[in-house]
Amino acid sequence: MANSIKALGLMTHALESIEENWRGGKASLRFLIGAPLAMRRIARGAHVGRQARAPLESLFATYLEDCRFEVAVEGEIPAAGTGCILSHNETSFADLAAYFVAIWPHVDRLAGADVYRHIPFARKACEKLDIELVSRGNRSSTDPLVDRMVAAAKDGKRVGWGGEGRLSGRDGIGRFKVGGSIIAIRAKAPIIPVVIQGGHHAMRLGTVRARPGKIRVRFCKPVSTEPYDEVDARELADKLQRVISQNYAALSDRQVDLK
Repeated sequence: MANSIKALGLMTHALESIEENWRGGKASLRFLIGAPLAMRRIARGAHVGRQARAPLESLFATYLEDCRFEVAVEGEIPAAGTGCILSHNETSFADLAAYFVAIWPHVDRLAGADVYRHIPFARKACEKLDIELVSRGNRSSTDPLVDRMVAAAKDGKRVGWGGEGRLSGRDGIGRFKVGGSIIAIRAKAPIIPVVIQGGHHAMRLGTVRARPGKIRVRFCKPVSTEPYDEVDARELADKLQRVISQNYAALSDRQVDLK
């Protein structure tokens, strides 16, 4: 009897795995096909800025729904006109999708990885969407980009900047880069740590297995940059990393609804 129960359990787990891989694979394929079409609509459309976002927001929302990922948001969201830097973490593509659904609506100007330029029509679309593509290791293009982000924050814009600079692929927080801290210090603007937790469990980086569950987004209390000079950017980045790590761990402790 015990062996029969064990065998039944193993079979159920295998079927579950097949179903989750099928669901995630189908959602990912649908996204990959839809991304160039959404970028094309934006690039060739008449709208710019926030009015141009609908095709991309809809694409990410559909992906989350297809994967059966629920996004829950908590904390105080910065109001429009609040010059600040929103610094976030990302473990997987599921976290990236949650970002565009739950955080991007509260961001006026966003920095994104230059790898997205390979999507057809993406470069032109990003110009219309106020998304700056960051070329890693290309100082000649990064310095002017940083200057534009500083100017945007001084002008009261909410600037989005990834703390780790990439999808980490780990259940935790990697070392934060100093880019966001430098922007905030130069702009004399606060940094708002934004924690995304659950994507690693929902769909790990490098897989398409979609486990139904919740991705949590927490807007933390603003971190003032007043005590910091630019030479202290590393210290500030480390502080942000600690804040996000602590909140990530707290949200992980509540992770009871993911398989």
